[in-house]
Amino acid sequence: MQKMVIELPDDLAQQFGPYQDRLKELMLLGLRQIKAQEALTFYQQGLVSFARAAELAGLSTGEMIQQARALGLKPHWSEQMAQDELA
Repeated sequence: MQKMVIELPDDLAQQFGPYQDRLKELMLLGLRQIKAQEALTFYQQGLVSFARAAELAGLSTGEMIQQARALGLKPHWSEQMAQDELA
């Protein structure tokens, strides 16, 4: 296991205080969000398909649709496709 040292501004470090026993979970959630945002950027730029973007983010297509909607992205897919994926 690797040990990492991260320097944070004091105000941000204080915000982490109540979550110190859950820092690993916090990091994993943040990593998941960043990967989804990055993959959706690639998709918006036309560099990858939507399915490939989901794969890069480590999400199912249905989860990726939810991420896209949460970010306010306009879908390039039909509403029926979204419903089928979420069913």
